[in-house]
Amino acid sequence: MIFVLPYKIRRILSKLARRRVLLLAIIFVFFWFLGAFLFYITETPKVSIGESLYWALITMSTVGYGDIVPSNSSARAVAAATSVFGIATYTLLISTLADFFLGATVKAAMGMGRLKGKRFLVVGEGPACEEAIKELLANGYSDETGWIRESQPKGDPGVDFIIGDLSEDTLKRAGADKVGHVIICYDDDSKNLHAAALSRRLNPSASIVTLAKDALMVEILKEIGVKSIVPLSVLGRLLASSAFEPAVATFIADATTARSGVDLIEVEAPGKFVKDVENEMNARAVAVIDSNREIEIARAERRLLSGEKLVMLRKVK
Repeated sequence: MIFVLPYKIRRILSKLARRRVLLLAIIFVFFWFLGAFLFYITETPKVSIGESLYWALITMSTVGYGDIVPSNSSARAVAAATSVFGIATYTLLISTLADFFLGATVKAAMGMGRLKGKRFLVVGEGPACEEAIKELLANGYSDETGWIRESQPKGDPGVDFIIGDLSEDTLKRAGADKVGHVIICYDDDSKNLHAAALSRRLNPSASIVTLAKDALMVEILKEIGVKSIVPLSVLGRLLASSAFEPAVATFIADATTARSGVDLIEVEAPGKFVKDVENEMNARAVAVIDSNREIEIARAERRLLSGEKLVMLRKVK
């Protein structure tokens, strides 16, 4: 015990030293009770234990209301020591708390902290990711969106972000294991595949959306459970439409963003007629997508079935 006890004490002190706030709180309480105990001894029977604790706390804060004062030289010495130690511990505790909160703010601003309570997580950099962020902001999801980047953004991106490499640790810091939607938008197919696999491993229930350049990559992504894939070939189709059907291309480009004043939305309303949903949503039905992902024109008298989704065009305020 003689040899083990000092070792145990050193380990406890070492752990406390790494938690400065807790250590300072313990020191503060120790001097508070010590000052109250010494004052109680030197002023007995004039003060009670409760009054001594009250006096010590007020003296340590250097407020000194004067309702309880030392009446002898021993009590005055205790009062002097209590006030000195009180000033020291109060100052250290407040400065440590300030450093803690300031450090957390700086970490968040530099992308070195953690993201919590996010619903959407954007993974990657480049024009596609920036457009995804802008669209989420336009739909009012700024507080619910997080962004994983490999470098510092230029200016304020409008959402909370972290900086890190594409790894499981980085995804965990971003809260990928708890988000509802993961949007992966690298220009590199291999990175998209890596990010999708890690995200699926951490969060099997998350809805994962990713870009894919290669047709084979689309099949591989489907095999690992990614249901929503945006192939780069879509852009080629849009370019071709712009050549001979510019109005169609303009409609697709504008209707897929809330920033244009109109937006395409998805609605599930099993058992309801299309016309009733139009009246409720104050929007125009465009198409019905069934459970097999087949598309048909939305007719007013069409009753929606379970698993079917109604695509509607609405005006954005």
